[in-house]
Formats: sequence, structure tokens, C-alpha cells
Amino acid sequence: MPGRALVVWVGALLVTGAGFGPGSLWAQQTCASDQDEVIVRGWSLYRAGEIDAAQVRFEQVLGCDPTSAAARVGLGYAALRLTRHTEAQRLFQSVLEETPEHVDALVGLAWLAWRGGDTSSTRTISRQVLQLDPGNSEARELMARVQAVPQQVRPQVERPALIRPDTVEYPARTHGDRFEIRTPEGWTPFYLNGVNLGAALPGKHPSQFPDSATYAAWISEMAAMGANTVRLYTIHPPEFYRALYQHNATQPERALWLVHGVWTELPPRHNYFDPRWQDEFFAEMRRVVDVLHGRADLAHRPGHASGSYTADVSNWTLAFIIGREWEPYSVEAFNRRHPGFTAWRGRYLRLRAGTPMDAWLAKACEEIIAYEVATYSAQRPVAYTNWPTLDPMRHPTETTVPEEMRIRTALGERVEVEPREYDNDVASLSAFLVEATAEFPAGYFTSYHAYPYYPDFMLLDPEYGKSTSPFGASNYYGYLQDLKRLHAGMPVVIAEYGVPASVGIAHLQPQGWHHGGHTEAAMAEVDARLTREIAAAGMAGGILFAWIDEWFKKNWIVVDFEIPLDRNRLWLNRLDAEQQYGVFAMEPGSGPDGETVQERLAYWDAVPPTHVGAGVSLKAVADEAYLWLQYDGRAASSSPRELMIGFDVVEPSAGDFRWPDRQGPPLSVGVEFVLRVTRTEARLLVDPPYNPFRLQPVRDAIDYPTRTPPLWSVNTNGVPGVSSPPQGLFTGRLEQRYAHPYVPEANSDGRYDSLRVITNRPRFTRGSDEYLAFGYDRGILPNGPLPDGLWEWLPAQDVVEIRIPWGLLNVTDPSQRRVLYDTYPAHRGQRPPPGGYGAVKVPDIGLVAITSEIDGSWRSLSSARTTQPSDGVARFSWPIWEVPQWRARRRPVFEAMRRTFDDMRPAVVQTAPVERRAGDAAGGGE
Repeated sequence: MPGRALVVWVGALLVTGAGFGPGSLWAQQTCASDQDEVIVRGWSLYRAGEIDAAQVRFEQVLGCDPTSAAARVGLGYAALRLTRHTEAQRLFQSVLEETPEHVDALVGLAWLAWRGGDTSSTRTISRQVLQLDPGNSEARELMARVQAVPQQVRPQVERPALIRPDTVEYPARTHGDRFEIRTPEGWTPFYLNGVNLGAALPGKHPSQFPDSATYAAWISEMAAMGANTVRLYTIHPPEFYRALYQHNATQPERALWLVHGVWTELPPRHNYFDPRWQDEFFAEMRRVVDVLHGRADLAHRPGHASGSYTADVSNWTLAFIIGREWEPYSVEAFNRRHPGFTAWRGRYLRLRAGTPMDAWLAKACEEIIAYEVATYSAQRPVAYTNWPTLDPMRHPTETTVPEEMRIRTALGERVEVEPREYDNDVASLSAFLVEATAEFPAGYFTSYHAYPYYPDFMLLDPEYGKSTSPFGASNYYGYLQDLKRLHAGMPVVIAEYGVPASVGIAHLQPQGWHHGGHTEAAMAEVDARLTREIAAAGMAGGILFAWIDEWFKKNWIVVDFEIPLDRNRLWLNRLDAEQQYGVFAMEPGSGPDGETVQERLAYWDAVPPTHVGAGVSLKAVADEAYLWLQYDGRAASSSPRELMIGFDVVEPSAGDFRWPDRQGPPLSVGVEFVLRVTRTEARLLVDPPYNPFRLQPVRDAIDYPTRTPPLWSVNTNGVPGVSSPPQGLFTGRLEQRYAHPYVPEANSDGRYDSLRVITNRPRFTRGSDEYLAFGYDRGILPNGPLPDGLWEWLPAQDVVEIRIPWGLLNVTDPSQRRVLYDTYPAHRGQRPPPGGYGAVKVPDIGLVAITSEIDGSWRSLSSARTTQPSDGVARFSWPIWEVPQWRARRRPVFEAMRRTFDDMRPAVVQTAPVERRAGDAAGGGE
């Protein structure tokens, strides 16, 4: 799910949530016949964030072959991620003693040096790696980080002496189901109309922050949109807090309240009592508190903000939300590890009985409260991050992985591959079990990241399907009502919600509120609707995700094909829903000039053609998001019925040497993709060996005795209840398999696959009822102008402009001209290892083009860039880059949220806090 500010995995639901660990089948089984395959699977799990599960794979190989360098390196990286630095160094060094130039082991040592703050060793080892492997992206990244480190830590600044008030102060508190803030009129109800701020600009990592002018502009824009709250996930540089202070002090009528997070990675082996990990998490809490009070001097730490913090914004800090979207497998592992830890009795919070994780989170929240009281005599409401995956409800339509495996096996299905997602109903967190004591009058609340399209129980539960909000049918509203009923008497904040404006879709939703696939106008409409439904359900506020698009984000349906993974921040993947939630779009800045096709004609006229014909031309350019193509027939005597363009992505001697259905003349080059464009449709097709996904029945000749109706009824007239069904929608008893190896094969059969993907996998209820899979054809390009459409045909001038997202052509990194080429052998539908495997750099791609004329004949366009005009092949290359060009643009959702926030703003609420009054024991009374 979205919103993770400093984590490699942000919202991506790829991993298997159960069945791993020292006692698992994997750990107990005998040696596999193909140890390389186990290693590859280990790396796949590692890069998906399943570090413990990856470690089991590497240990399995090492148990069979103690000399395996690959297994030791894998274990070293797992130890590195789990902060077991001594163990990691031992493993890397053992490999280097045998092979001194082992690049992966050297990179591991370089990361160890960086983690330990040893920039000199980081630089030395990274240079050695680059001598051995000049293109190594990890070493390049480390060198860039070293160069960005300040040469010296800023000295502490002079501050006035800290004077603690005689009594505990708090500018905000919980009161029943709502928040209240202290104003000159006393305690006043306050509803959060907020926005989440992640600050990674295009090309940047999440730990690389913008400058003070950017922060000041953003805060002013947030206030102009009508937001009264901004949420941070982690500590930002001092510039943010100075900008917030300046804005709030000079414009108290438009003040922005701050909800501040405390970020953490998962603990080693999911032990939240791990001393080193817990101490660091609690230390980060103390740093956050000091930052908010303007009394922190933070030395440089890799991946963190630093500097002298002098702006005291504590009087505008509404609440803390600590932690992250806790992974269910981690929560379940901790609960099993500490079954006796089920209660917490602190000075400020108490839990009489709950799960071990409930108790530990109460302890963690107590920690931040206690530090602020002891240091500053201040409090504010506190919560931890939660999400529907860990809600305290049992959902009958959501089986766990073991339950699903048992059902499918009992029904006669041959189960080869477990589902690759979290167990969304295996564990729970129950914030309503926690009580605030009399010494914590600021109060306790609960915080959820809740989106309308996931988990599937929100879509499949029959009762949610019957739910209607004041604004119409809404599964989401039904879920919100259940959530609020469960937490009656305490504030519930929906701290993340929204839909993205990506071209690609990652999950389908009955009301059309999909995970992606929205026009920007539809995105604005849905976000405004969700905002109103959150309020109507009785919540204490909502915080929209997110302020800007962030290119570094990752999503399960595309992440395997963003290679190398650490460079996806350098280009915009229009198929990746996670990258395009922003109120502000972060768009490529190097594409054709002009707002419309008509306005861009002047730009295209200056571009040399790749192909020419009788009065026609084909041209190509590239930017950070698209391969742009223009067919210009303004000088032709007639207009074609159809245009086909073939793409030789990998190897000219491989691919299909015929057009689809063997139409037209044979090709002189093998193509992996063909784009077919008519007046009504533009569709991309793929040669089967290069198809990223294959769809196949989940069983052979098995008819289940019971089944539920499909999620949606599909017919030629559309989908009932879906406001915006995607093109190429389909359903069936299907599952999605990775179709590797991705090695094009020479053929002349003219058979091409569609680019269909399954977004909603087949599922079973706990009563063994079946739900069908759903998906769509992402090869059908949406028609219309930018930013939503990908192609336009100007019939009056016979000009066609096409914008193909790089991911649709299996380009895994356009900034390096890297394309998919994965020799990993197919095995049981496993996905290929993500991030750094299965791709090659190419100098260019080949383009061929053909048109169907009115008389039914096919005419090939000749290459304009070759001495052999008969072959029709043009080689198109584009400049590579290390720093992307980009521009920011306000989306329509800005104005939609401004109107919505304005309608919802209670007239009685004054957002400017009052100064502390001497002798006010509670920071302001009733």
C-alpha cells in the first residue's frame, strides 16, 4: 500500500505471507536438484522484502553445498538488511578470501561501510567495484551518496534555555469520536482534512529532500487547497519545519496542523524486542519529539535528514502516528514468539488483554508519550499505523494461504504455486483495547490506511456489495462503517486514501474506483467522493494520499520488470499505479513541446523521419515516460485504413518475421511487438515468447460443487455498477503465470498475444465458494489527449500521434536503454527475480511500418535512415540520462479537494492555536 517514505517496498503486495521460517517445509526438505533455482528464488524473496524467507532459501543451499559462494553472499545481504552487521561482514569476507574480485561481495562490504558511517571505505570499495564492473549501479549509487555527504556536521546553534512549564500542556486532544484543538474560545472540534507529504522529486531517493523554497511553496499550496493538516512519515530537513513555522505564524487563519510519523524498518527475525532494533526505534521517537520542539541537532546518517532544528512547531503538532503498515507475517511471527506478552500497564497507556503485538505497540506508544512529558511537559494524541490487512475483523471471503491451499487441494486441484500476496486475515491489531490513563489527557486514537480497491474482502463481501453511502453505492462505505462501529468512542483517522491517475491498473473495484486506470478528471471525482464518505462514516478525519507523484515507488504488477530496480526513480512508469497519486503530477520535461497534437505539429516538423513513403512519414522521439511516434500523411493523396508499426526490441534475427495473421509482405527483421492503429482503436500485440504474462486455467477439467457469481457480470454493453470499466475487461477461472524465459525466438507464424493481465486473482471463501479472476488488456491504448490518452488521430490532417509507455515494450530502464532479456528457466509459473536480473542494454530498437490502403493493399514505409531502402527497417536510438528532466503540474484533484474541503469546513473551527496561559494545568480547560 502507498505511503511508506523510507522503504524499498512501498505498498507492493507481492510476497507470500505464510509458510516460511526455520520450521517450514522449505527448511526441512532435502536438497533440490537445481540449487541455482533456489538461489534465484531467494533473491526474488529478498528483493520483495521477505528477508527471513530469503534467508531460509540461502541456508537451504548452504546446507547442501557449504562451499556455495552465491548462498553465502545471499545470506550476507540478508544479514545486512536485518542489521546483523558482524555476521554480514564475516560472510562477505569468506567469499572474498576465495575470490578477491567477487563484485557482489565487494558491494556488500561497501554497503556495510556506508551503514557504519565510514564514507572513506565506502568510496574506496565502490571505486574498486567500478574498476571491475564499470556499469555497476550499486557502486554508482554509493559513490553518489558519499559525494552528497556534508564534509562536516553542523555545529550546534545557540538556543534559549529550555523552560519547562509547571504543568503538562497539550494543544490538541481526543474527545469521544473526534479531535479538539484549544482556541481562544476553549476546546473546539477539529476534523482533519489533510494531505500526506512524501518529498522525493523525480530522480531522487526518498531520503533526498527538496530545498526550502520548494517546501515553502508546497505549504502555501496545501493551505490554498483548503487542507488543515499535513502528515509526514519521517523527519524532514530543518527547512520544512522553518517553512511551516513561518507560514503558520504569519497566516494563522490558514494554519496547517502537523501529524508526524516515526518510521522504522521491520526488526530482525520479526522480534520487536530485539534490543538494538527497539533502541533505535525509540531513539528515533526522541529525535522526532526534539525536532518538533526545535531542539535537535542531528548529525548526518545515511538515508536520514540532518541539521540543526530551531523552529518550534510543537504548538501546531496535532498528533503522532508511529510505525508503518506492519506486515502480517511479521506480526504473526512475533505473536508466536512471545505468547505470554499480552498486557501492558504503563503510566499513560494500558492494555488489559490482547495479542503480543497489541501489547508491544502500546509499549511503543507509551515511549514517545513519556519522553515528551519528561523532556518538555507536553503531550499530544498518539496512534500507530494500521491498515485493513490487520483490522480486528474476521472476513469470511478472505482465506489465509494455508486455508486456500487446503480448499483447493480438497476440491481436486493440483496446487503448484502458492498465492503471492499477504495473508490479509491471518493477524489483527486492536487499538480499541488500549486505554489512556488519567495522566494522558491528550488521548489515544486509531489510524488506518484504507483504500477502496484492496484487500479483496472489501470487494467480495456480499454485505459490502449492498452498502450505500449518502452519495450512492459503495463497498468502501460499508467497510468504513464496520471499522467505525468496532472503534466506537474513539477517533478513527483514515490516514491514507485515494486513487491514482496511472494508465496501468493493479486492481479492479466494483464502483470503478480501481487501483489505477483513471483519467485525471475521474481521479478528482473519486478522491472527492471518498473524502465525503470518510466523513459520513463518522471518522475523525481523512488524509489524502498524496501531495506529489513519486517516481521511486513500486507496484506488484510491474516491479519485476523495472530493472534495475534502484533506477526506476529516473523514469516515469505510466503502468505503475503507485507512482501517480499526486495532487501535483510530476511529468517528463523533455518530450515534444505543445499542449495538443495540433500545437505539437511544429515540433514534429523539425524531427527527422525514421520512415518515408508517398507523401507520408513516420517519426520517433523519446522522453522519461514514453516512446513517441507520429505518422504524418498530410501530403498523401489518400488516407490509410490501418497503420501497423513493428518493434524489434532485442535481436533482429529473433522475433516474428510476419505481421499479425500473416497479413502484408514478410518482414526483413524479427519483431517482438506490433502496434495496430485504426480510426477507432490502437492495440499493442506481443510475440508469445516475449509476453511478460501468460494466462491459463487454474485447473484441468475440474468442476467445483459450489461457486459464487463472478465479481462483475461481463457483457458487450459494459459492466453493471462499474462507472469506468477498463477496455478489454475479462473474467474466468484463470491464473497469471510469468512466461519466462524471455528470449525471443525466430518464427514466421504471424501469431501474437494480447497484453492481458490478471489484476484480481481467483479466490475462495472460507466456505469453499469460488470467485473468478478478473483482468484487462493493457495493450489497448486509451484514446484522447494528454495527460490521459495515449493516441490521437486527426482525421482532417491525417496525422496520428502515439505515446507508448516504456513498460508496454518491455523496456525495463529507458534511461540506460535496457530491455527485458531473461534466460531464467520457466518453473511452475514463478516470477523472475526483480531488480537487476534478466535485462540487457541495447544501442537502439528497430522500427518497421506498413499501411493498409483503401483498395485493400498493404504498403511498406521505407527507412529514411539506411543505404538499403528496401529493407524498411530504421534503427531508433535515444539519449540516455542520469538526471531526468521533469516538470510539476497541478492536477484537477486540487480544485476538487478545495471545493470539498471548503464544503466540509465547520464554521466554528479556528485552526490557529492559542499560546499557553500561565497556570493552565491542562493547556486550556473546558
